[in-house]
Amino acid sequence: MIDVRRLRYFVAVAEEQHFSRAAERLGISQPPLSEHISALERELGVALFQRTTRSVSLTEDGLNLLPHARRILRDIDRCGEVIRDARWERMSTLRIGILHAHAYTFLPRLLAAWARHRPDVRLTLREHATQDQTTVLLAGDVDLAFVREPVHENDLGVTRLFSEPYCIALPERWTTAKAGRISVSELQDCRMIGFPSHHASGSTRTLFRDFLIKHKVKTADFLEVRTMHAALALVAGEQGFSPVPRSQSKLGLHGVRYLPLVEPPPQLSVGLAHRSQGAGALAQEFIDFCVEHFQRPDW
Repeated sequence: MIDVRRLRYFVAVAEEQHFSRAAERLGISQPPLSEHISALERELGVALFQRTTRSVSLTEDGLNLLPHARRILRDIDRCGEVIRDARWERMSTLRIGILHAHAYTFLPRLLAAWARHRPDVRLTLREHATQDQTTVLLAGDVDLAFVREPVHENDLGVTRLFSEPYCIALPERWTTAKAGRISVSELQDCRMIGFPSHHASGSTRTLFRDFLIKHKVKTADFLEVRTMHAALALVAGEQGFSPVPRSQSKLGLHGVRYLPLVEPPPQLSVGLAHRSQGAGALAQEFIDFCVEHFQRPDW
């Protein structure tokens, strides 16, 4: 019986047309590779390569063997794929919608904990902008979605997971009166950069309007961009400040620093939404797991 490993070596040499390059590709040294090719030739009783000091080329027998060798190796590799595919098909799948910022704030630790809890469940993630967070659920593209509250959709139910305060993202070169904090009064006559939400009540402008009025602060103007990433890029470019959820401060960006407010700031609530007709047993288990996870002080 032909050694499958030798067939792989044969294909590598045939494709590279060079023993040294083939050996490097295979991660072995050249002498063992040459020995295996010679052994394969003895086993088949034919010469597979014409060798010179500078080149290697296939003989007619080598040319005849190459397509068969490739097909055999593809079939062997496919055996592993078939087993893996069958295993995946037996696994339950949970489709989850996430906002872009979740991927680098709370989500990695949460999903790692879930994977340890239910390693038999396959998760798929669909990223979407805040404006689209309810659309993906209503369209049936996901089973659950992490959302910024409030959600004003009769066809959706939401389980609140946590609330967190806003902090201020500002250019690194801006100075503040207090070290490590900023007062809302220091934002007087500065440009505020914000981003929209799926509903007007959740936009940065709406959330901070009453807060600024309460403290008699008037910003120079307001610039709305589509995403938090764009807002932070403008902050780095010293175009203004941007209110962001506290968990956002985990993302270090050149030219941007995050400071808590001296005054009690507005809060952002994050929930897990599902269609009102029911989340399903697996989805409900994930919701319950998330509720418990965010009750821990170190989440």
